[in-house]
Amino acid sequence: MENFDAIIIGGGPSGMFAGIYGYQKKLNLLLIEKQGFLGGTPLTYPDKPVYDFPCFSEIKAKDLINRLVDQITFNTKTKILTNTTIASYSYKNNVFEITLSNNEIITANNIIIASGNMTDIFKNLEINSNNRINVKINQETNLSHIYAIGNVCYYQDKPSSMSTAIGEASVAIRSIVNQKK
Repeated sequence: MENFDAIIIGGGPSGMFAGIYGYQKKLNLLLIEKQGFLGGTPLTYPDKPVYDFPCFSEIKAKDLINRLVDQITFNTKTKILTNTTIASYSYKNNVFEITLSNNEIITANNIIIASGNMTDIFKNLEINSNNRINVKINQETNLSHIYAIGNVCYYQDKPSSMSTAIGEASVAIRSIVNQKK
């Protein structure tokens, strides 16, 4: 049974960036995506220009996604599983035991929810009236070792932009790195 520092749920921009940045911080990561491909919501409007991503004054959504997919696929050792969800999980002795939809069982010390939309597998998460997960300043939810980033999370005065989600990913990864020290 393979153990990961974190499992990232969601292969959109924030999930991919968490995988890229986490690899740079020497974390052993698994990214799972329920679709058969990475990309998330931006691929709903592939030709829509994106104006809020660092280093580009304007880039088409599909081009941005292609660059992120290339980077996470070819420049990291983040393990990626598509067509995969979490079937069940338990948390004991500071470790998650997770059964994936392909019946593979893995363990992880942390979970990063980057799914863009709510997932009902995690009971007892604090959810606000807009169906978003409330997070602390370090992106951790009310449940220990579960973080939320991107569109699925909420904190006061949160701006809605892709660059915000990228920042949230780096905060969650840094929080996990700091736990290991």
